[in-house]
Amino acid sequence: MTDNQNPRFHDVIPMFASENDSYDFKATGPVREAAVHDQRGQLLGHVWSDGRQAAGFTRAENATPELAQAGGRIRRILADAYKAGVPAGELFDPALFAPEFELRVKH
Repeated sequence: MTDNQNPRFHDVIPMFASENDSYDFKATGPVREAAVHDQRGQLLGHVWSDGRQAAGFTRAENATPELAQAGGRIRRILADAYKAGVPAGELFDPALFAPEFELRVKH
């Protein structure tokens, strides 16, 4: 009997681990947060980090479509910081978010 099976069933499909492109979203300890405001002073939400490997952005509860767009931009800032090698514990630098947003850090 000859092997007439479709060759695609014999292909080896390599499995590649996808490169992580953002901070972890599950904190491994207590988190610190800082309020993010737009240029008019409106609260957009909070950037948070466990100071280790986890960080993210949580939108304010009263999110409007305009605020949702800002949230996407803030998440992009966090992703760019991750790709640049900024440790999660150093995300509370207001310069990372300026001039578009104001990060208000409580000391």
